[in-house]
Amino acid sequence: MFRVWDISLMLCFSLSLMFFGVEGESELPPPRNLTFKWETPFTLRLTWKKPKDLEPDCSVNYTVNAIPSQDCSEKAKNMSATRRVQNTTCKLNISNVNGLCISVTVNAENCGNKKQSPPLEISIPPPPVRLVKNMSFEYSHDRLKCTWDSDVDVPDLGFYYWLPQKEMVKKCNEMKIGECVIHDTFLKDMTEMFYLFNGTYKGQPVNNTFRHNSSTYFVKLKKPQLKIQIIGQSLHFHTNFTDSEFGAHCYEKNYIYSKCDEIKQVKVLDSEYKVDYDSSCKYRARVQIIFSSDCGGGKSDLSDEVEYGENRDSNLPALLAGIIIPLMLSCFLIVSLVLLRRHKDIIFPKIPEPTLIFKDMFINNIRTAEDLRSTADGRLYIPIEEIVENKIRLEPETPLIPTKTDMMYKQL
Repeated sequence: MFRVWDISLMLCFSLSLMFFGVEGESELPPPRNLTFKWETPFTLRLTWKKPKDLEPDCSVNYTVNAIPSQDCSEKAKNMSATRRVQNTTCKLNISNVNGLCISVTVNAENCGNKKQSPPLEISIPPPPVRLVKNMSFEYSHDRLKCTWDSDVDVPDLGFYYWLPQKEMVKKCNEMKIGECVIHDTFLKDMTEMFYLFNGTYKGQPVNNTFRHNSSTYFVKLKKPQLKIQIIGQSLHFHTNFTDSEFGAHCYEKNYIYSKCDEIKQVKVLDSEYKVDYDSSCKYRARVQIIFSSDCGGGKSDLSDEVEYGENRDSNLPALLAGIIIPLMLSCFLIVSLVLLRRHKDIIFPKIPEPTLIFKDMFINNIRTAEDLRSTADGRLYIPIEEIVENKIRLEPETPLIPTKTDMMYKQL
């Protein structure tokens, strides 16, 4: 019984919460009769009426979302431009080239627990044809170069730009096929830029408007030059870039260098950057000037590559010593042996043979096994018998007998 009673109380409490909660958080009614009008090619005016059946003491405001697309889905709302207004009208500076999805919701200021109303949406179609595509920009010193592509032939194509802060529409006079150059001192002061292309396509006038960031987001800087210099034990990278249009804090130097084929990259504000020098490595370096994101956007082309030093094996000295020293020792040994063989008679002279006496003394001093068994204390020197010729004889001297020839010379 108690369990049935508990369940009944819980059901009553839940129903009460649901009733009072829904009543307290009911939605405001949506606005009515949302309309638009292009006051200029860049300006869209929206108007609508207050919600119907709004309580007299309920004060509200309105949130306007403009999506640069005809897609009104929740995903597309991430790209929307949002504005909150008190009145039932709103003016937007916006482009039309992709079409638009406009939504207006009612927000409670002093209406109890009323929630935001459902959105009232309208879709604005894009122009019948897109006159240009792939727009790109390059800005430098009050000069903005615009380029584009086109798939349609429009002989009377015109190009204009609008400065919202100045409320001025100007025509670009330096017009070429797919290109136009704008000269204006106000360019870098604009927070955003609007561009208009107009012309006649198949007998109908067509306007294409585009919205882009300020020209300072498309800064094109000059190509820098890089020099490498060794000072002490450091290698100094120096760029000669100078530009006074913006502050020095807007220019970052992006050094890209390799040490022994190991690529490194560093960004600095100074014009010089130094690294420890390794004589066994070859250095290659390039530099690029980056326009800081704090000031806008843009960059220069990379400088020409500069090289310094040569790659060398750090173990090469020990390797050379291990090869050259044994080789030198081998050559020295071979030469020494050749010279020793060639001049051995000088280096090691031949010892003369001892005389017969010393030789005989040497032989007699050699004791045989019998001598060692003899009881005699020593041995006497026995000289070697000299060999004498035993068949020698003397003959008397024979007198000389003169001949007949000698007698004849004597008489003369």
